[in-house]
Amino acid sequence: MRHLASALSWPRVKALAQGGAVALLPVGSTEAHGPHLPLSVDVIIAEEVCRRAALRLKPDVVQFPSVTYALTDFAAPFAGTVTLSAETARLMLEGIIGGIASAGFSTIALVNHHLEPAHFRVVHQAAKLAVSSKVVVPDHRRAPTGPALGHEFMHGGSHAGNYETSLMLAAAPHLVDVEAMKRLPELAVDLPAVIKAGAKDFLECGGVDAYLGNPAGATAEEGERLFALLTATVVTALES
Repeated sequence: MRHLASALSWPRVKALAQGGAVALLPVGSTEAHGPHLPLSVDVIIAEEVCRRAALRLKPDVVQFPSVTYALTDFAAPFAGTVTLSAETARLMLEGIIGGIASAGFSTIALVNHHLEPAHFRVVHQAAKLAVSSKVVVPDHRRAPTGPALGHEFMHGGSHAGNYETSLMLAAAPHLVDVEAMKRLPELAVDLPAVIKAGAKDFLECGGVDAYLGNPAGATAEEGERLFALLTATVVTALES
């Protein structure tokens, strides 16, 4: 059963922790995601994965309020993006993990869906520094999940493209500007390659509207397929 920590009293949180509940912490960002998606895409996806994972996990789940800010330098040129330094982001995550652990949770999962490589490294670093609880970071970039998420995902052009837009159509279709989505031409960018060549943000990658990939081809059905894979990654990581 899923419990939202923000709606619980402290004695209830303590009782759930002592009863073996797992703590889930959705981790996202506040950043530009094209002209068709909101700034909160990564947060919404992380929260939805947590919701779905809770339905499949045997122990009770306490979902803590989401982390909504992150290191997001690649989207920094676009209005609304809020980026943190790596040190600030790591210290924030360390503090949050420590606070959750102090309630007595023996297992904490950081469910991260902000894919900027430098940020994901920060998430792993913060988890490794935890000392009083087991901290799990399900990483869907790795096999077998990564390849199953599709060519666009694996080749780095998935920012606000088919991958994220499909997930949003499945989780929060009311927040997708479908008309704007349909008008966007495909931007096939091999993000790892352009980063290796020196690109520092989405503008330098050719994403002048803060999107890459093919958002016009997104569907809710594809989003459901992707959510099933992402959810399974979290469940497997916790059950193992």
